[in-house]
Parts: sequence; C-alpha cells; structure tokens
Amino acid sequence: MRSQLRSLPAVVTFALGLLGSLPAAGADLLLSVSPGGGTRPPDPLLRTVDGTDGSTVDGASVVISLVGQTVLGATGLARDPQTETLYALLKLQGTSFRRLVTLDEFTGVATDVGDTGHRFAGLASGSDGTLYGVTGDGDGVPESLFTLSTVDGTPTLVRELGAGSDGETIAFNPDDGLLYHASGVGTPNHPNGEQFETIDPDTLATTNVPLSGFDYEELTALMYSDGAFLAGDLGNSATDMPRFFRITTGGVVTFLGDMDHVSKGLVPSLPFVQPVPALSGSMTALLAFGLLGAYAVVARRGVRTG
Repeated sequence: MRSQLRSLPAVVTFALGLLGSLPAAGADLLLSVSPGGGTRPPDPLLRTVDGTDGSTVDGASVVISLVGQTVLGATGLARDPQTETLYALLKLQGTSFRRLVTLDEFTGVATDVGDTGHRFAGLASGSDGTLYGVTGDGDGVPESLFTLSTVDGTPTLVRELGAGSDGETIAFNPDDGLLYHASGVGTPNHPNGEQFETIDPDTLATTNVPLSGFDYEELTALMYSDGAFLAGDLGNSATDMPRFFRITTGGVVTFLGDMDHVSKGLVPSLPFVQPVPALSGSMTALLAFGLLGAYAVVARRGVRTG
C-alpha cells in the first residue's frame, strides 16, 4: 500500500502546480484619478499605476461612470480604512462643484453620495473613517480644510489653511495621527512658494515641515504608504511631464519616475481575486483521471490488505 500511496502526492503536486501557474494579482499597485475639464480634455479614467515609479499599467484603466451625468474627471480619491469603501470627488459637466461618490474600482461605476457645494482639490480619510477635503484656490472658501458627510456629501468647515500658493492636496498618516497638507508652486519653503505642513485633527494646530531634496513643481496628489508619502505633481513647466515622488515625513523629496497624467488622487489598489480560468476538456479529463485513478488504486490496495 505504501508504494501505491506514493502516487497520490505526485498527482496532487501536479494539480497544485497547475493552479500555481495561474496569473496572480500584481503587488504595489495604486489607483489614480485625473482632473480633466477646463482647459484639459475630459479624463474620466480610474487608472492603475505602478507604485514604484508611477507608470500606468497597460490595459488596467476603467472608465468612471455615474448614472445621468457626464464625468469629466476627478479631483480626489480616498479609501476608508475600516470599510475599504473607495470615495472620489468627481468633476461633472454642467457644474463647478465636486460630487462625492463611492466607486467600484473594478468596473468604474460610481454611486452618488451628494453635492459638496465646493471646488475641492483633494480628499483623505482618517483612521476612524472621517472624510476630509481641501478646497482649491478657485473655491469661494479657498485653501480650507473641511470634513465631508459620507451620507450626503455635506461639507463642514474645519479651518482655513492658506499655506503656500496654488495647488492643494492632503493625506492622512495613521502612524502619527496627523494630516499632511501640501500647497504652493515655486521656491520650496517660501511663504508664497511650496509649503508642506502637518495638521493635528484634534487641536487643528499646524506645523511646518521643511522641504529638501528634489524640487517638485506643484503637488497634486498625496498618499501615505510604508512610512512615507507617494505623490504626483503638475509637471515640469518646460516639459509638461507630470512626475511621481516619495516624500518622507521629514520633507525629503525623491524623484521616482514620470507619469502619463496629472494625478489628483492616489490610493492603494485592492487585490483583484482572479477567477480560475476554465481548463480545456483534455486537461480537465487528465486531472480527473489522475486523481480518480490514484484514489482507486489506494482503495483497492486497502481492501486487499484490510
């Protein structure tokens, strides 16, 4: 019987080998949205990008759709760490205000939450699921931090910010419990240039973080990952090429790569559980024959020696 049992692990190993050869979901993937609208062509894509260099993954983008609306782009992306719900701020045709929605990241289908009544430029979620938005310089209440209702999108003013010049984006750091806010174009650490700061959600105190290293143009997206931030910028004015960076909590900026779009929101992608591809008829028959054959041999041997 022992000699016959040796055939069973071989068949099981063969079957597991087949399953192990099936495609697996990639690691270090992010989701990204782009604004579109205004002087830019519509860009209603939810892209998948490589978290190591910011490059877009071929064939992995989906079109964002919202029933009854024409989506021009998006200006914010955030994921609730408790529920994994993906939120987005959409730019829609016919209004200058951003619409808060939830997104199915695998299909791009949006579910309406509500009109925010403001021109938000960035979105972030706290560890407790509190949704924060920062308004752009073109809003009626510019460069200000709000909370957004996840029930109907209603904004509540938290505090005005005002650091830096054009360009606003925020991210939450669960390790220290602080929001990080980037703003400005031009000279790093200049009052009217590029500024990086923390915001304490409890006391609302802000603390400047001095920037050093690579001089980005204007940050447009920011997210926390593995002890530092990943960020996208508007692009070098000479080449108009958006770029991708790593920024430490101490403000040290490192260039990672070029992007093919202006990112206005970055979040980690959820792993996609791929369905097991259907085996061919011959492969199915071979696998079944092998397993049944091994079982039959063991069963007969057991009867004879029982």
